[in-house]
Formats: sequence, C-alpha cells, structure tokens
Amino acid sequence: MEYSAFEKVPQKDRTFSFWDQTAFWFSAASIPAAWYYGALMAGWHGIIGAAVLIFLVNTLSLLPWAYLGEIAAVTGGSSMAIVRPAFGIRGSVVPSVFYLILGLGWGMVNVFLGAIALSFIFKLWLGFPSYLDPNNFLYMGAYILAVCVVQGIFAVAGHDWMKKLQWVATIFFLLLGFYQTGIVLTHWNYLSLLNWKPANILATSVGPFSYPITFALLVDLLIAYNWTWEFIGDFSRFAKTRKAGTWGPFLGANIAQYWWFMVGAIAVVYLAQTTGAYTPLTADPSSTTVSLGLGWLAALIILFATVTTNAGNIYASGLGVSNMLLGRKISMKKILSTLAVLIFFLSLIPLLSQNFVGFFMFFLDFLGAIVVPLWTLTLVDYFVIKRRRYIDDLFKTEKGIYWYQKGCNWPAIIILLSGTVVYWIIAYALPGIRKEITAAIPTMVYVGVAYLLVMKNKK
Repeated sequence: MEYSAFEKVPQKDRTFSFWDQTAFWFSAASIPAAWYYGALMAGWHGIIGAAVLIFLVNTLSLLPWAYLGEIAAVTGGSSMAIVRPAFGIRGSVVPSVFYLILGLGWGMVNVFLGAIALSFIFKLWLGFPSYLDPNNFLYMGAYILAVCVVQGIFAVAGHDWMKKLQWVATIFFLLLGFYQTGIVLTHWNYLSLLNWKPANILATSVGPFSYPITFALLVDLLIAYNWTWEFIGDFSRFAKTRKAGTWGPFLGANIAQYWWFMVGAIAVVYLAQTTGAYTPLTADPSSTTVSLGLGWLAALIILFATVTTNAGNIYASGLGVSNMLLGRKISMKKILSTLAVLIFFLSLIPLLSQNFVGFFMFFLDFLGAIVVPLWTLTLVDYFVIKRRRYIDDLFKTEKGIYWYQKGCNWPAIIILLSGTVVYWIIAYALPGIRKEITAAIPTMVYVGVAYLLVMKNKK
C-alpha cells in the first residue's frame, strides 16, 4: 500500500532496516550531479580545498538533514506530514508548493545531467553528437526519454519496489562502480594532481550574476545540495527504528558523496592540467571509462545513478501533491504517473539554456532559499518548541491541536516566506556579504530566532 502525505505508516508496514536505509541513500546520492559539484568545489583550492568541503562541511550539513529522518521515523509521517505541526494542517500547503518545486526541479536537473553524461559516452562509443556539439537536440531528447521511462516505472511501482531497486543499484555500484573508479583514478594518476591550485580566483555564473568561487559560496551551495534531499522523511517513515530512519540515511548519503564528490574534483583537476581549462561540465569519469573500451559499463552506471534518485524525486513530488489535495480522493498511482510524464517535458527546458553551468548554480541557489528556512523552522519546532513530542493530530484533515487559525499557523508561514526573501537579498542584493559569510547561515539565525520569539509569546 502507498500511503499519502497525510496518512500514518503503521508499525507493521515499517519494513526498512538500518541497512535498507543506508543502501537506499547510498544509491540515491550516487548521481552525475555529485561529480559535477565535486568539480565545482575543486575550483576553490584544488583537491585539498575540495577535501575540506567534502569531508567536513558536507558531513556537518547532513546532520540537521538526518534529524528530519528522526521526526519521520518516530511519527510515521512523510516529509510533508512532519511540517504540519509547525505550519498547520492547511498551512502545510505552502511548504508543499515549495516541496513540489524541489522534487520536480531536482528531477529535471538529474535527468538532464544524466543525459549529458550519456551524450559524451555515446559520442566516444558510437560517434553520436554530444551535448556540446551542434545538431544534438534529437539525441539529447532520446537520452532524456530513456531515463524518464525507466525512472517513471519504478516511481509508480511504489516504495517497496524502490527499496529493491536501491539494493540492486548499491550492489551494482559497489562491484562495477569501484572497478570504474579504480581504472579511472589509475588513468589519471591522481597523486600528481594534489598540488594543483587555480592560478587565479575562479568565477562562475549564478543565473545573471557572477561570483568568485569562494568558501562561503560553496558552503551555501553545499547546504542547498544536501538539504534538497527533500524525500528523507518519505522513506524514513518506513524505518523500523528511530536509528534506522536517522543514521541509515546519514551514513549512506555521506559515503556516496565522499566517493563521487572526490572523483569529480580529481576529474576536473586532471582536465585542467591536461587541457589548460577548468571545465566542470566535462569533468565526467565515464568519459575516461569509455576511452578505455568500457562504454557499456559507463552507460549502465549513469542510467542506474539517475534512475535510482529520480524515482524517489517523483515519489516525493506525488506526496507533495497529495498533501495539497487535503484529503481529496485521487490515487497515488495516478498522481505519480502524471508527474513522471511531466518530468520528461521539464527536462527538455535546459536544452534552451546556453550556459548550463550557470543554470545549475542558479537552480541550487534558488532551492537553497527555500529549504534553508523550511527545514530550519521544522527542526526548531520539533526539537525546541515541541520538545520531540508530536501527536497523531498531524494526520488529520481538519481540527485538532495543529489546526491553529482556520488550519494555518500564520507566523510560521510568514517567517518561512520572509526567510526565503532574506536569503535572496543576501545572495543577490548584497553579494559582498555573501562572499564572506554565506547567505544560508544568516537566514538560519533569522528564522530560528524569529520563530522562537513568536512561539514563546503565543504560550
């Protein structure tokens, strides 16, 4: 049975063990976007600088995210159910809109990044035009369609089939992924790359804005990257124990991102040394795999990596829609099927962009402005205001302790929206501040303090 966003998963149906959760998130976090983002991190101070971000900042930023899994594991509620005590039964529709943007947006970006990687593979393997070549639209469309069909099948099949898929993908990554990584790193002779650093401070575009690649900017984008794994609650609600729902995702996501971020960082440094150009978009380890005669292996890794993640994104988006419907009877399969088709058309949009690097950076930044206040407020509400005590009223469609004013906790909604505005102001109106102290940290402080003061006065 597939439970909607406002239905509690009973204990008998919580079938994900600690290692199920670890495998699920190891597989989900193994995506082409991780290679690309690791390449961006190397633009700060080379591989050594990337290692600081990967092993320190990445780990710390995943801790609050993991505690969202605890809330879901304890309550049996989805990511959109666990925001109801803070925002109200009806007020939770506001974060549900954001949530839908997260799921569909990441689904679009993952499919497109996967299609780009496939295009490089099939150019080297069969001579087809790559993403960077003219006359590539039909080929890119075919790659996008292939990925969307497979991920749509598993998303509609439901959480139990996705668990099985993630285990198969995890075994696949461990057996063939290590083999691929081994031959790639041997080919790159990575020990000679450790001393590389950019000659100048590199810059990158974020939409219409240009920023130097500083530590603060990369911290912002890394928080956005990690906190937009929005569907942690949607699968931690199936965890057998609190530990499984919290630390299984933390362990699995960290291992995957340590691995693939570092591979992406090493790849871009190798290209910078051999070509003289810093090009994150082409820092793709699968290209090296194909050049060594293993095109089929690279293609399978890209397909598995994209499908395992996006099945979860589609599933999460469906739960966001179900919460917005507030009890109206529409089957989850119908919702998931519709979203699977929609993802295909959305994934064609980046083909119209001449600068996908800037598009991806802006996308992460835009989502950071949503998730930073959303999850900060949710964590403060559960751990500080409610002191880890949520009751089953959060699954009601009306009335109860979380009804507030006609179903909405307006102070929380206002703080959420204003927190998003604060992030945007710092990011785009005050870029000098953003270079030094990030946009995410001041936003967290504002949201946390404002919500504590408001809720203290309401008691």
